Amino acid sequence: MALTHSGNEKTPVENICPCCGTNVMCVTKSEYNVDNFGSVLMKTTTCQKCGYKHTDILSLEKNEPTIFRAKISSASDLDIRVVKSGTATIKIPEFGATITPGQASEGFITNVEGVLDRLEDTLTFMLSSADEKHLKKGRRILKLIQKSKGNPCFTFIIEDPFGNSRLISSDSSKIKTRNLTNRELQKVKFGLDAVRD
Repeated sequence: MALTHSGNEKTPVENICPCCGTNVMCVTKSEYNVDNFGSVLMKTTTCQKCGYKHTDILSLEKNEPTIFRAKISSASDLDIRVVKSGTATIKIPEFGATITPGQASEGFITNVEGVLDRLEDTLTFMLSSADEKHLKKGRRILKLIQKSKGNPCFTFIIEDPFGNSRLISSDSSKIKTRNLTNRELQKVKFGLDAVRD
């Protein structure tokens, strides 16, 4: 997947940092053209004092609420590009894993393997303080992730109520796309950052 970068715009803003409480935030906006997707804006908010950072990705084109689905069944499928906005939900049904957007949900561009790495890192961190019930489930999911890196066989789903996310593959038949129904849209969690200025 090719990314064409068209420059940065850095602006100081008067927002309070959620980590240190100071008012020294800066927003950097970078516009990219993503093959098979279109123009996107990557917005990164950084605290100049403590280094807190939050990133999101917004499509600059009007999109419909959409669900993207790919069956990951080979090592090459792990390279499928993932463009995930801060309002998207990722699901891997075979793992029993659903990653919903929250207040600090970030957007990112990576591939399916990169999402597995993020999930593995997050689970490893969470297991260090989990109770017995969650420890058992977390360890099971962790084993499934590790196994899937060598022998993948799972479904990767992104639901985005604003259509700002994508799955991109050189083999377009790998990706199934459709609009979310009204009933599905009512069940999708938007996160607290869903309302845009």
